[in-house]
Amino acid sequence: MPLTPFTKRKIKFVGFLSMSSLAIWVSLQVKKTREILNGAFDPFILHIIEPKGVDENVYAITIDAARWIKVPNSEESFLIKQWKALKFAYARRLLSLTKADSHVIRTKATLQLAKIKDLESWQYAQLAHSSNARTAIALARLPDADLRYQIQPLVSPNRISTEYLVNVLRDFLVYLERQSAHHCISNFLSSSFSDLHDLTKTEFENYFDHTDHIAKYMRSTADILPLCLESILHHSTINKHARDIAEYNGLYLLLEVYNRFQHVYEMNVGLCTIISNLSIFPELADEFHKIGWISILAKWAQDKDIRLSVTASRALANLDADDKNRVIYQRGVYSLYPTMRSNEQAKVDVIFIHGLLGGVFYTWRQRNQADQTLGIFGLLESLTGEPEIYSLRKYYSSDEVMQEYFERYEDQSRLDWEALGSDYEVISRDIPTNANVEEEEAYCCSSYDKLCDNTRKVEARTQCWPKDWLTTDCQNLRILGINYDTSLSKWAGTCPEESCKLSLDERTEDLMEKLLQAGVGKRPIVWVAHSMGGLLVKNLLIKAETEGDENYMNILNNTKGIVFYSTPHKGSKIANLNPPTCLVVLPSVEVQELREESPNLKSMHEAFLELLQKYSMRIISFIETKSTVVTALKFNFRMVESASGNPGVGEVFEVPLDHLGICKPINRESFLYQKVLHLVKTVMMEENKEDENVLIIDCPNECDG
Repeated sequence: MPLTPFTKRKIKFVGFLSMSSLAIWVSLQVKKTREILNGAFDPFILHIIEPKGVDENVYAITIDAARWIKVPNSEESFLIKQWKALKFAYARRLLSLTKADSHVIRTKATLQLAKIKDLESWQYAQLAHSSNARTAIALARLPDADLRYQIQPLVSPNRISTEYLVNVLRDFLVYLERQSAHHCISNFLSSSFSDLHDLTKTEFENYFDHTDHIAKYMRSTADILPLCLESILHHSTINKHARDIAEYNGLYLLLEVYNRFQHVYEMNVGLCTIISNLSIFPELADEFHKIGWISILAKWAQDKDIRLSVTASRALANLDADDKNRVIYQRGVYSLYPTMRSNEQAKVDVIFIHGLLGGVFYTWRQRNQADQTLGIFGLLESLTGEPEIYSLRKYYSSDEVMQEYFERYEDQSRLDWEALGSDYEVISRDIPTNANVEEEEAYCCSSYDKLCDNTRKVEARTQCWPKDWLTTDCQNLRILGINYDTSLSKWAGTCPEESCKLSLDERTEDLMEKLLQAGVGKRPIVWVAHSMGGLLVKNLLIKAETEGDENYMNILNNTKGIVFYSTPHKGSKIANLNPPTCLVVLPSVEVQELREESPNLKSMHEAFLELLQKYSMRIISFIETKSTVVTALKFNFRMVESASGNPGVGEVFEVPLDHLGICKPINRESFLYQKVLHLVKTVMMEENKEDENVLIIDCPNECDG
């Protein structure tokens, strides 16, 4: 039936009315959305980026236009411009959500904000100045976040001279000494500035009458500045005095040092350590953010040098108030892994403790490849230190069949190599020459697939094998590195503020408190210790039982394994000095405690053996069999004899290495590393099995108990 003209007009009217209503509704929604997105933006930031009413010359000095503002490309299409504007509006909205009261909302908004890329420089600057310290720190701990989300370090418009900077540092140290009566600073000031700065005006003018005096002064100021920084660093290691550095605007002064010497690596390491030591004070987070130190820490956390990356990550972890797993890493305690925020839940703590004169960034390095004999399969290195792929070198065998086999596969393709690997096993490095058990699992690689996998993933030499290897071969770990200062002689000098922590018992108590603050004791623990570090571990576990404190007992109950690398359980002959020699050498407290057949070491070891009868722990010991060069005269000395390195319990392996090399595997196939890996994996499997056996019962409300 055809429609009447009236019906047609009615349909057109209804359609027009519907379309108009829809257009009005869409316009209202767009307006509402725009208002919501713009609600996260503070208009005051425009005065920071493009200040008005200022002198043009001043603006040119304080604001780098090329750095902050990028002129939009006029050739960009309308859609591209709209898309960038929408992305920026979305970023501002996410930034507002990072300030929400809900921890879940803040965390999700921060993760999404870190994923937004390719904004304009001025947009990043707006977001950075609109964020708070909590958001900035969270972004700094996300590896994929753009560093431009951080407030850039303040730069003084007037560049001061090096001599003036040294004078300011001198005055700053004088203030610190007056505030804390720190004798180390007093000694430094009296010895370093007496000949240059305690002059009258006339003497000072006459001092520069001659060119050689000027040259001497210039060299002296260049040498004295790192020493000033070292003195501030030492002051920051004492918790009761460290806060004074920030109280007297020391953060601004240190930033001036950074701006001038940011390309000097050793200066960066010192500055990073100072800031990391101050990070235990969470109230300084806002000041770190305002000045720009969070930006610097974020950059250092991604540095290739482990001294910078791990130290900066420790500072950010201490300041990260939004991390649900947050703990405090005191001086000397470093989280080698994870260094960033991670969703991976740690199930086992692996704690590494170095020995006498060692260090967390030195003891656990990979051993030098050049000092070893290559096997059939080896990691070859070029003169530049860059790794090369695994390859078969030209080898000869008295066995005609083997010789033919080598020649056949010498120049063949990778497929032939895989066929070769299916026929033969790869022998591990650092094989023990003597052992008290028959070991099989870590002597060789059961499949060539593992070696082939390594050839595809060849990496540069590791600076820290616990950090790079363990975390790759085993998941759900937290790896801690413990650092403490030691010396061989009292002539080296000790700080009066810290001298009370030199004995083994006092070091143990200090370490116990730091470990508790780092959350140790909440999950299974594997200790890996070198030399004197093994004595610290034993003493710590004994004191944990003796004290009877619940937190201490948690550490003891959760200890599942200990690896000793050349630990002198019965002392070392190198500490056996006769009385006349002692008067000259003045051996330190730690050296005196390492005397062979020391009564204290003997009683401690007996208590440790009794402890092992009550608590189940796996014990693995590696003993050196080669002498160590201990002087510039190439004098060789065996630090730990087999009788002293053997605890009389657990698995014991004698390895043909010296005291320094015993804890440095040559590669990931090394027996020294594979045994540690097997132990950690065993503890992890047991932990996973316990988690699977946990029975969760949903008890109704009316259920009793």
